[in-house]
Amino acid sequence: MGTRKVEKIAVVVIALFVTVLSLFHIADWSSVGIYAHCPLPGRFLYPFFHANVFHAILNAWCLLALVFTYDISFWRLLAAYIVAVSMPVDTLGTFLSLETPTVGLSGVVYVLFGSISCEVVRKRYYQLWMCFYIGIGFLFPNTNAWLHLYCYVAGLVWALLNCPFNRKK
Repeated sequence: MGTRKVEKIAVVVIALFVTVLSLFHIADWSSVGIYAHCPLPGRFLYPFFHANVFHAILNAWCLLALVFTYDISFWRLLAAYIVAVSMPVDTLGTFLSLETPTVGLSGVVYVLFGSISCEVVRKRYYQLWMCFYIGIGFLFPNTNAWLHLYCYVAGLVWALLNCPFNRKK
């Protein structure tokens, strides 16, 4: 299993948890989702609930792939969660009509996508694909592309502030 065993075990547990949790019927998404003026529990719970099993498996797979491929520490995972749950949905909700509850682990995943920007080998190629994924999210209904964009940019800023720059002489 190599390095970061605790983190890898933790994300396997999280992936299983969100997948199993997606099998349960949620009658009122506003009780577990994030939206403009949502209660505090919804803000902290929304990453763990998913609209369906496919949604949960896709998000869980992305999280697993990131943690098993890159050197992602427990603190980076925790920071990604904090950034995702701290989205200024009340401010953005006023301008963007974010009244529909959003659920899913994709906010955390997009923060991690942004945070590995300096670690990928083909940086320009990676950024173009991320622009494509975020852009395509704006075309699909029931996809909170604004959350994806916010989380990715936050992770990207974090990466840029924490990666060394090599100056060519």
